[in-house]
Amino acid sequence: MENFSFKKIERLAKRPEFEKVMDKGKKKRVGRLCIIFSLPNELGRKRLGIIASKKVGNAVARNRVKRRIREVFRQIKHRMEPALDIVIISSKDMVKLPYRVIEKELSNALLAER
Repeated sequence: MENFSFKKIERLAKRPEFEKVMDKGKKKRVGRLCIIFSLPNELGRKRLGIIASKKVGNAVARNRVKRRIREVFRQIKHRMEPALDIVIISSKDMVKLPYRVIEKELSNALLAER
């Protein structure tokens, strides 16, 4: 089960890392749910960064959206193309949707990133 955890080394943490992925990476819109930027990296592992601005809602709503995105990533990362940096910018529509809808849409979009 260790493979299904979300470790610290699998996170994008610094602003320059986010900016690099968003400037040089491939952009994909997932309906009205979110925008996904992806860029291959040389690290040999997948890394995820999440942006949930105040437009999404209050702190509770933003944290709920981020938890849902991390959970989807955690469950499907072993099936994804290796060595990608991914930035997901959530929209406020994601707050209202049930988890199963988010899981289906996000996993289809992330698994198509190649």
